[in-house]
Amino acid sequence: MTSGNRQRRDGSPKRVQLTSGDHGGPKDKKRKRPRVAQPDRGQKKAAVSRAWKDLFDRLGEVKKREQARQRAKRDTQ
Repeated sequence: MTSGNRQRRDGSPKRVQLTSGDHGGPKDKKRKRPRVAQPDRGQKKAAVSRAWKDLFDRLGEVKKREQARQRAKRDTQ
């Protein structure tokens, strides 16, 4: 009933047995989306660190000005 890699089943047309790498041709599948480049984590972390440092520096300056104002106020009294 079988000759080579062909097989006849209940009157159906001859079929070629699929090899391990052949799975019946192209399918209508969704394609893989292209990878989107992720921003460099090191650069992002450094930018956040700089922003926090700038904020704390400014807060320190404000605190120093406030203390200087209080000292000046005490000295005039």
